[in-house]
Amino acid sequence: MKLFKIGYGLTGLILLICTVITGSYGLSKVNQEIYKKAISLETDMEKMGFPEFFLADYKVRFYNGDCDYVVKGEDIVKQDPLLDVFVGTTIEAEGEYQVLLPTYEKFSALFDLLDAAGTVSQGMSEGSMVFTQNTYNENAHAASIWHEAFHAWQASRWQDDIDALMRRVNLGEEESREDIIVREADADTKAAALFREEMEFLKKAYHEEGEEKKEYVLKALSLADNRRKILSDSANAMEFYLENLEGSARYVESLAYRILEGEKAWQNHYLGEFHYEEGSSKYYYMGMLKGLLLDQTAEGWQRKFSLAEGFDGLLKGVCQEE
Repeated sequence: MKLFKIGYGLTGLILLICTVITGSYGLSKVNQEIYKKAISLETDMEKMGFPEFFLADYKVRFYNGDCDYVVKGEDIVKQDPLLDVFVGTTIEAEGEYQVLLPTYEKFSALFDLLDAAGTVSQGMSEGSMVFTQNTYNENAHAASIWHEAFHAWQASRWQDDIDALMRRVNLGEEESREDIIVREADADTKAAALFREEMEFLKKAYHEEGEEKKEYVLKALSLADNRRKILSDSANAMEFYLENLEGSARYVESLAYRILEGEKAWQNHYLGEFHYEEGSSKYYYMGMLKGLLLDQTAEGWQRKFSLAEGFDGLLKGVCQEE
């Protein structure tokens, strides 16, 4: 069994929560409806253009704290749990990549317990900070399925490249990606300042047109190059991973949510004011925004997207065109 994502250490509180929350026998109707809602987006999501990316190709495992309910199409099979999870992830099982996430009830109960304990609640996908307890709903859960399915798509196509990238990161036995980012990228005041500036230019670019858009993008990419000269190869590899793999999954998730909830809700949750925070969540936002910029400037970019150059390589190509 192989995890695609790199998890960070669970606190004693999280371990306790994962132990005490259990579900009833049988996958509840609300989770069945969430799955159906996610699958119903297939035709619209296919228009994004990522080659051969179909949610229906992947099994979705709903973990209720006691067992997994494995869903694919009309089939629902109860199995022993593969992993005690409190966020969505992608896992290799039965010779294929599968989506694994808590049931809607389990995740909602987790929000309640974390808030009661005064712990910051995170979104459905690891590193996500899009939703709060009051705004997380069934449509957000359905969109999260698309997020994790895109990780399964990435792994099925790029696993060798992902493994090579993680060898550069060279995590210690007790280290997580959060440790590397906080220790090297966040602690370096110059690198952090450059990240903030880059994000400002990207946000400006998103709202501009023509040559001004390109100028802002080029300024942002120049700042990114300067950051890479400051940081270690390990930190650069981790940032590339987060921005391109997690950021592209956030992009996919956001478009699913946009279809389900509409433009206003999408703008509020995915394009709200940016706040620099320690850890990985800021890279999800930056990668998603770069994907949206490519939507504006390079129709069909999804067919070219890879880990060879990532978002920055595609954006540079667009801005350097005559």
